[in-house]
Amino acid sequence: MIDVALIPPAGARYNYGGLWGTDELVYFSRYDGLMYFRITALGAYCLGIEDEYQPAPVETKPVLSVLPNLEITAIGAELEQGDRIALDTYAIQVSDLVWRLDQSKLLAAVEEGRPIDEVREFLSARSSVEIPDTVTRLLDDVAERSNKIRDQGLARLVECADPALAALIANDSRTRKHCMLAGERHLVVPASSEAAFKRTLREVGYLVAMGEVKTAKPRRKASARKSASQSVGA
Repeated sequence: MIDVALIPPAGARYNYGGLWGTDELVYFSRYDGLMYFRITALGAYCLGIEDEYQPAPVETKPVLSVLPNLEITAIGAELEQGDRIALDTYAIQVSDLVWRLDQSKLLAAVEEGRPIDEVREFLSARSSVEIPDTVTRLLDDVAERSNKIRDQGLARLVECADPALAALIANDSRTRKHCMLAGERHLVVPASSEAAFKRTLREVGYLVAMGEVKTAKPRRKASARKSASQSVGA
């Protein structure tokens, strides 16, 4: 967010020599040696000074070889730390200079806010050859998979005493637009619809109780015991 210019702190300032106990200190504070700082384009965006932020283009530097088997090999000069961090984000390291692109790691990177286009740009800028079709297909597949399931927010899980009641509430014209059936005895209510669901549920003749729902107990065994006792009494 900021660029900082520093010089070695030792001897950078001399205006604290009159303070008792500082005679042998070569520097006094964490700010000794600080010459200036400036807000970067990202910092201006985060602070609300600018409405948009456009990242700087990735520097073109052919230091990687992207292979059809999804492996990425370092070539030439030693990789910079930033390139290693990027590779560790997108791929699994299989040796000191070899990484293999991995679907799970790519999905995790997208989940952390790194779009697949960022991966394409990085590989294109760092690759000494054109990106193989197998790699392109993997990136396309991950980009598609990352958009097929979306988080629609929080919801409350409501348990009903029996499947018939759950089906009744899920299909009633007053409540069905505020909930959906989940399994046999459960309803899912979006957090945004919770108040409306409770209101319309009262219109149906029920309410949401706190705690565990007591399910209806089967009465077959009780009827069987009653019949047996009547037979013995006879």
